[in-house]
Amino acid sequence: MKDQDKLVALIRLRDMLYFGVRPTVRQCGFAPEIVQELTTERLIRLGDKKFGDVLDRYVIEEMLADGLSFIMEQQALRDRLDY
Repeated sequence: MKDQDKLVALIRLRDMLYFGVRPTVRQCGFAPEIVQELTTERLIRLGDKKFGDVLDRYVIEEMLADGLSFIMEQQALRDRLDY
């Protein structure tokens, strides 16, 4: 996954979580592979509702510190390039 794609996904997920939405994998609008990669890289944490198929069973529980750091780093790099 490209850094730009990862940044877009993380920002969208961060905003959903900020407003109290705990979307399932299906509801977040991303392919399961993207969510899996973000989870594997320990950028987000999934919660397990213990029922339903894979897309409806797992919810985006929280943005981890590494995910928030990634967003800030990418924004800092963009700011540097703008000068």
